[in-house]
Amino acid sequence: MAVRYGNEHGRPAVPMRPYRSYASTSVRLLRVLAAASLVLVISGCATYSTKISKLRPQLAEGAYDAALETVEDQTGGKDRLLYYLERGSILHYADRWVESNEAFAAAERTADELYTKSISEGALSMVTSDASISYRARPFEMAMIPYFRALNYVYLGQRESALVEARKTSLLLAKYVDITLAGIEQEEGRATLEQVRNNAFLLYFSGMLYDWDGELNDAFIAYRNAATAYQKGAAQLQIAIPPSLGRDLERTGRRLGFGEELDHLRTICPDVFAAAGELSAEKVAWQKGHGELVLLVEVGYVPQKTQVRIDIPIFEGEAYSDPDYWAWEIVAGMGNMEALVKGRKVKYWLAVAVPKLTVVPSNVTQVGVESDGGEQASSGRADNLAAAAAVTFESEYGTIMAKTIARGITKYLITTEAGKQSDVAGVVANIFGAATERADTRSWLTLPESIYLVRLSLPPGTHDLNVELVDDQRGVTANRSIEGVEIQAGDWTFVSRRAF
Repeated sequence: MAVRYGNEHGRPAVPMRPYRSYASTSVRLLRVLAAASLVLVISGCATYSTKISKLRPQLAEGAYDAALETVEDQTGGKDRLLYYLERGSILHYADRWVESNEAFAAAERTADELYTKSISEGALSMVTSDASISYRARPFEMAMIPYFRALNYVYLGQRESALVEARKTSLLLAKYVDITLAGIEQEEGRATLEQVRNNAFLLYFSGMLYDWDGELNDAFIAYRNAATAYQKGAAQLQIAIPPSLGRDLERTGRRLGFGEELDHLRTICPDVFAAAGELSAEKVAWQKGHGELVLLVEVGYVPQKTQVRIDIPIFEGEAYSDPDYWAWEIVAGMGNMEALVKGRKVKYWLAVAVPKLTVVPSNVTQVGVESDGGEQASSGRADNLAAAAAVTFESEYGTIMAKTIARGITKYLITTEAGKQSDVAGVVANIFGAATERADTRSWLTLPESIYLVRLSLPPGTHDLNVELVDDQRGVTANRSIEGVEIQAGDWTFVSRRAF
């Protein structure tokens, strides 16, 4: 019967496996090293963020063809999903909307294949690195696919297709949160990831697309869900509630006769309605003869992962027959290494590579827009992808750390047993273990750090806009001009821009 260890140190219980000799045969060892060496040669030693380091500067310069070449040269294989994601966003910014949607459709298909099919990569990753496993996008990344596809369809004039994407957004996010939760072993990590199950901004964006199509009931539901998500998570995710959200709730709710539900929402979402300001019938109704501009300004980049090395103790006299148990034992003791090693003799310190996510906030805190007719509006950060990335990383970090340590111990055992076969085999195994010790730093690097949403009521006609990016000292950090924006009376106009 398997013996289960308790979780008095805050780690999940891990079943004790029967002792397995790592010296079964020298032939098996050589096969493992040969197969892993092949992966190492194919994938190279550089981390993903290093290999694709030219991509962001190329985007900032508007060199979209060069950026596509970088993605073509540096992704694919185990990074196949990232190839489609990066390609889709680059083509979107290059205004090649049909091709962008084709790339994003391929990304969705690839993600489904990776999550639903049995991938026989786990065994090999235990003697190489997580970079030898096909990349599976994080939930917040997958949720951005319908956002980009919906905008592409808006620009193509395909309203019904945009609405299809609007319906997918929250479902896709919840689906991949559930899938990711299944791989997190710590209860605390699962609770952390639950914080990003709902994306308030994407719910609001979906509601506006429904509203654009005249589907008021669906719009109200999306607005309501966005309001509860903003009320719950705005402070934690450092996002600002768009002032227009409360007004949209009031406008659609009154037209549908949902007075009681509006009263209830005012009780449970007080910050949403406070942000909206005055909510008289005149204030929430569209200005007669005007159209509604929705300006989406994407700023900066999501934080990227880098690699750091940490040292873990290898104790004298321990067989390490269960690397998983020892991995969680070390993870639990990392906050107090002195207590972990007390009473034990450390044989040596083993270096392992782990990913690190460093969030450097953008200095932009507000975006303002002024039309050529003098109409003005401004808003704070409506979505914070950097915060979503940090929450997701934090939720998975304990499991990533434990897996990395277990892999390090496994490499140590292989090297030890190879050394018993011959000095040469031991040296080869040691060199191989060090060479393959690489953190998984992959992520969708072309995503923005934040998205700002500004609404402006404008008379029909063609308008030129001046957009200001403002910092926390109320200083203007950058100006952008948007020319030739067409506004029609009683209709919505969606415009997005990226400030790299």
